[in-house]
Amino acid sequence: MGAERVLILHQGDDLDVGEIRGLVDSIERESGGELAGTRLTTYPAGEPSEGLAEALVFRLEREGEVAPGSLSRAATYRYEVSGGRLVVAVVVWAGEVNGWVRRVIPQHLDKVEATGMALTRRAGWRRLAEDGALGFVAGARDGAGRSFGDDVHVVVSLLPRARPRQIRRLMPGGYIQWVDGVFRGAGAPLGRVDVAHWLVCVDEPKRALHLAYLAADRSVMALLPWELLTRAEKRGGRKLA
Repeated sequence: MGAERVLILHQGDDLDVGEIRGLVDSIERESGGELAGTRLTTYPAGEPSEGLAEALVFRLEREGEVAPGSLSRAATYRYEVSGGRLVVAVVVWAGEVNGWVRRVIPQHLDKVEATGMALTRRAGWRRLAEDGALGFVAGARDGAGRSFGDDVHVVVSLLPRARPRQIRRLMPGGYIQWVDGVFRGAGAPLGRVDVAHWLVCVDEPKRALHLAYLAADRSVMALLPWELLTRAEKRGGRKLA
């Protein structure tokens, strides 16, 4: 996932090169996106806030400085730099690679909710249907991970196959063993916050979407992508979605 523009609102004096580099590194780690080559502009602000940052995007969009629809593709990040100065960065992400998931994800969530699983009543689960989470999945690169509040960490895998049997071949040792490495690479804080894993599978003209959801509360039954599990992984489990 690449970015079109980065706007940084900061308290106090202008940011130095080291501070800007640190902010860029932090945003890339947190978002899973890439900011290399992206135009970056700083703005002094007495009290930087997410609302102020989004208002800036709206103004620039109205003035033609950023592309139409930028606000719907924007995400904000809060940090502190030297001297405890507050910084709010707003990143306008590039167009969505898999925009079709915006339509399919709500359908997928509805199917799981129809099973009555306890995890569908968690705050993290409800976050998956919000526009920010939908946009993240639609525009994410393979292995990207991002936290949404303190409720859920969303991880996205992009796979070049759509049939379950072909997808399983891409997971040496089975899904559970394979996804452990995916979660580590995406910085997913398993056990501390709910973790959702979207598998966006595209082998044109075929497309498929799979979901795993692991609640921080281990007493809540996890959702795993049943069709992608090996026979050994399915033993002792039951198909829920």
